[in-house]
Parts: sequence; structure tokens; C-alpha cells
Amino acid sequence: MTPRSTSPDHTTESLLRFGDLLPDAATLAGETAAAMMRTRQALTGAAPAAAAGDVACVAAHAVYAAPWGPVNLAVSADGLAAVSLREPEAAFVADVERRLHGLVLSVSDPAVPAAWRALIDRTVSELDEYFAGRRSTFDLPVDLAGTSDWDRAVLGGAARLRYGEVTSYGRLARMIGRPGAARAVGGALGRNPVPIVIPCHRILSGDGSIGGYGGSWTGTRDEMLGIKRSLLAREGVRIPAAALVG
Repeated sequence: MTPRSTSPDHTTESLLRFGDLLPDAATLAGETAAAMMRTRQALTGAAPAAAAGDVACVAAHAVYAAPWGPVNLAVSADGLAAVSLREPEAAFVADVERRLHGLVLSVSDPAVPAAWRALIDRTVSELDEYFAGRRSTFDLPVDLAGTSDWDRAVLGGAARLRYGEVTSYGRLARMIGRPGAARAVGGALGRNPVPIVIPCHRILSGDGSIGGYGGSWTGTRDEMLGIKRSLLAREGVRIPAAALVG
């Protein structure tokens, strides 16, 4: 299998242009742990230690202190792989391990490659800048391994939305060439593995009201909508929104 590109061009702003370089879910499911280890060694030049049973280490995780509480982060050889806004750490690690088919180590583990630690530091720095109002776009490579073609198309459309811009589920469906698929768009956004960085909080109901937020993420509806409102308020968006793009 041809390894996925790790070019710096794989930022959130270029998901649509480079989506064809990402393997589909079936390909990922068929990869063995050993094959994933060899691929990641080739991409990073450094091999994380295999744990019991020779299962590959596929990602490192850390906890970020967001304004509303802890946020779990995970990075892989291919980029930022997961951001979880309201989820216990153990459940988050287990979810990432299922999705990437391998072990996830703490970023403090000595087996974690220096490049992964550097990406965690870069992610933390960019999140700090965003919450301080000094950053309006993220310049991070993202790893969407384990997501479907449909989900990547929807997330690519969401990634086009600029700081302070909002649209609706139906308008986003039209933007990606699937008019009438508003409900399916909402489902894909609920499975977004890297919220905030891919800004699914910028998609609202058709009347400009808040809509939903979180999908399968842990947290009550009120908690998740509170986070969505706070993110939009930071970007100067008032609810109900008067102007929707697309």
C-alpha cells in the first residue's frame, strides 16, 4: 500500500484538494498492526517501541486545558488525529486505539518520537493563540484515518468556512454537491475527529439558530451547546445568525 503523504500541505484548508491521497476506511481496516508500524517508521524515521504482543504504537495523547475544562488530544505520524471536548481520558484513548488500530501512548512516554511531541506542542500553542484571540486559522496537519469518504467530504466543506463565517447543514450539503443531504451532513459533523481545528461549530440550523453539537462525543446536550456558543462568541457570531454563507 502506498503510504499517505505527510506533506505540510495537508492542513485543514487543503482537505478537499488532497482528500484523494487519504485511504478509505476499508483499506485502513485491512491494514495489520505490523504494516502500520512499517509505514509510520518510514514516515517518521523513528520507531516507537512496540508494547506487549508487538502491537504498534500509532499515536500519542495529551490533555489540553480549554476554558471549559480538559480537552484530549492525540497525534499520529500523519498529523493531529483526535480532539475530544468532553470525554474521560481512558475512553478517549480507547476510541483512538480502535480507530487507528494500535496503541496510544502518553506524550510523556519515552517511546514517543520527538516529532509527535513537537506536534502536540504546536497544537497546544495554536489552541492557546485561538482562545486568546490571536489566531483565526489553524496550520496543523490532520490525520483523518478511519473516516469515510462521505465524512471527509463534509469535513472538507466545513474546513472552508473562515473565522466568523457560519452556514447551515443544508447549505453545506449544497456546497459539497449533495443538496438535500442536510441530515447526513449533520451526522458526519457529529463524527468530526478534530473539532475546533475543523470548525464544525460554524454550522447552524437553517434559521440561524444554534443547531446541534457533538454527535457521539461525551457530554450533555446543554454542555455541548454551551461550548458551541462560546466558540462562536469568540469569533464574533451572534445567535441567531443573520447571515449564512453558501
